[in-house]
Amino acid sequence: MEGITTPVYRKVHKKYFGGVDRYFSPFIVVTSTHNLKKRETREYIPFEKDMTPQILTAAGTDFAWAAKMLKGLGYDEVNLNLGCPAATVVTKGKGAGLLRNKENLRVFFEDVFSENDLPDITIKTRCGFWSHDEAEELAEIFADYPFKELIVHPRIREEFYQGTPNPDSFKIIKNKVKCPVIYNGDIFDVSSLRDHLETDDGIMLGRGLLRNPMLAEMKDFDIYDSRLQGFLNELYDEYMSIMSGERDVLFKLKELWTYLIASFPDREDEFKRLMKASTGAEYKASVNRIIHSYT
Repeated sequence: MEGITTPVYRKVHKKYFGGVDRYFSPFIVVTSTHNLKKRETREYIPFEKDMTPQILTAAGTDFAWAAKMLKGLGYDEVNLNLGCPAATVVTKGKGAGLLRNKENLRVFFEDVFSENDLPDITIKTRCGFWSHDEAEELAEIFADYPFKELIVHPRIREEFYQGTPNPDSFKIIKNKVKCPVIYNGDIFDVSSLRDHLETDDGIMLGRGLLRNPMLAEMKDFDIYDSRLQGFLNELYDEYMSIMSGERDVLFKLKELWTYLIASFPDREDEFKRLMKASTGAEYKASVNRIIHSYT
């Protein structure tokens, strides 16, 4: 997730918590200039063996260029983002914007797979742009190309993250394609995780793992887990070692807390103080009060 699941987050998370087989980078934006911003190169340099770079682009030729470049750096798998619903992304024909025109989507894939020496390619997609009725046509397109796997978030672009994921759309795609289909969407507890593991080829966790960093261990959030304090302290220290000052570090950590606070019932007042913190000392004091108020 952009701005949150950075190399620092991935490094510290895997140190304190287990259960994750593969991490995905926030998306790397690729344009026809092939000039990547420095902040994006930090997502895949240095090489991470258990990380899949996620590419956001509007053209198949640009995706193929990025895929080959990343393969040259050692990555044997890349991911195409067809799911981001943000207006700033969609209006440029990227993310979920690629789902709007099915003919253009097929041209995109033709341009990609006309190239040789590509790494394995996975897709993160929604079930349509305007309507869940699009799932059948999308499934037919996906079935024509040799993807390693599809990661399906069973909402359409117009739903963003509202409402309930549509299991019927997910099944339409899963039953049509030949590759494994991974479920993504609204998995916030072990019960939901276990249900999907019993029926699906795999699970991608997003917001659920930010709320509960131990969820991939098949463990509901444990307020008393001593690793949590170490995880948060080390995130702060790692960011302080590479960023320009407390202000930027606090901005990044506060963004994480907009998800994490869901696991701390009845601590909204302290959360508001945390979001107003202007120094590291104020931030750490709020974190300590949130965590230790339950001990």
